[in-house]
Amino acid sequence: MGMTNVKGVAAGLFHSIFIKNDGTVWTCGRNNLGPLGNGNNSDQLIPVQIIGLSDIIQAAGGGEHSLFLKADGTVFSCGLNSSGQLGDGNNSNKNIPVKLNGLTNIVQVAAGAEFSLFLENDGSVWACGHNGYGQFGNATNTSSKIPIKINNLSDISFISAGEWHSIFVKKDGTVFTSGRNQYGQLGDGTTNNNLMATQISSLSNVIQAEAGGIHSVFVKSDGTVWSCGLNSGGNNDGQLGDGTTIDRLIPVQVISSWTNGNIICAEATREHSLYLKNDGQVWASGRNNYGQLGYGSFTNLNSSISVHSNKICSVLLSSLNQNQLKNQIISYFPNPTSSYINLHSTKELTDASINIYNTFGKLIKQINSIQGYEITIFSDDLFAGIYFLQLIEDHKIISTHKIIISNP
Repeated sequence: MGMTNVKGVAAGLFHSIFIKNDGTVWTCGRNNLGPLGNGNNSDQLIPVQIIGLSDIIQAAGGGEHSLFLKADGTVFSCGLNSSGQLGDGNNSNKNIPVKLNGLTNIVQVAAGAEFSLFLENDGSVWACGHNGYGQFGNATNTSSKIPIKINNLSDISFISAGEWHSIFVKKDGTVFTSGRNQYGQLGDGTTNNNLMATQISSLSNVIQAEAGGIHSVFVKSDGTVWSCGLNSGGNNDGQLGDGTTIDRLIPVQVISSWTNGNIICAEATREHSLYLKNDGQVWASGRNNYGQLGYGSFTNLNSSISVHSNKICSVLLSSLNQNQLKNQIISYFPNPTSSYINLHSTKELTDASINIYNTFGKLIKQINSIQGYEITIFSDDLFAGIYFLQLIEDHKIISTHKIIISNP
C-alpha cells in the first residue's frame, strides 16, 4: 500500500481512512455512495487523497459515511445521507466532503450506522442522523438532518457510536449509554432500548469506551477492560472475552491473559474486540473466521478469552492495585486543553515520570524526575487529538488518564 507518516486511521463498514502527519486524508474501499470523498463513486483498491481537506486531526467511518475533524474544531462529512447523518440539512449523498455549519470547537467525532456524534471542547455533545432507537440519548426517537445539542449530557470527555447505540464517558469516569439494546450492549441490566442516556451504575473510573456493532467495551484507569452485549451471535463468537459465549446485560471483566501491564485503549468491531497494552502489545477476543484475531490461526477458531495478537514487546511495568492507591488521589485539569494540563497528587511524588501515548500506543512524550505534589504539562508540542497520560513511580503505574488536546 505504501502509506507512510500516518498519524491516525479510521474504518467504516467497507472503507478505510488514513490521516497523515501533514493533515492530509487518504481513503480506499467501497465508494458507490461517496464515503471516500474523492469526487466520484468508484471503488478504490489503493488509498487516494481527498483533495481540499487539510489540517485533519481525527476521522470516523460509519456504515457508508465519513466524518473529518479539522484542527480548528470544524467538521466535514461525505457519503450516504439517507437519514441526515452528514448533518448538512438534507438527505442528498455527497462524494465530496461538505462543512457542517454551526459546529465549532469540536474535539472528537464518532460515526454509527446512519448517525453521527460530535463532542465539543466544553463537554457538550451534538448529534445528527437516524435516532429511531434513541441513540442520541435525548429522550426522543426523532431524527435530525442537522446537528442538535443533547441538552441532558454535560462534562463528557469521550464519545463512541456503535451500529445503533451510543456511549458517553464523563470526565469523572462514569459512563452513560443510549439506543438499541437487544443483546444488552447498553450495560444497564436489560434488553430494552433506551431513549435517554443512562448511567451504567456498575462502572466507574472509565477512561475510554468503544461501541461495537452489538457489544461494548470499557477501559478503566486501572488498566482493566470490561464488556457487555452480544457474546454468541450463533457462532460462539466470544467477543466479550470473559471465557464464555453468554450474552451479558451488565459489564463483565475481560480475562486478562496479558497478566501484568495496563490496557490503554480498546476497540469493538461487530464480532471481535482488540485491546492495546501500554507496552505496545495487542490482544484480541471473539470471532476468527478470517484470522481477524491475528494470533497465527487461519482456521475458524474463535477465542472467548484474550489471545496475543502481536508479540512485539515485553511487559516492562506493573500496576498498583486499588488498596495501594486508596490514600492517593490524582487529578488532571483542564481537560480538554489547548495549552497545558495541571496534575495534582494528594501524596508527594518522588522521582516520578510521565509517559504520553497516542491512540496507537506509541510513546509520544516523556517527562522525568517529577517531584512534589503538582506538575504542569505543556501540550504545545502535541498535535490536537486524543492521548493517554501515564504517571509512573518506582516502576509502577500510579495513574492512567485520557487527555484531549484541542486546537488553540
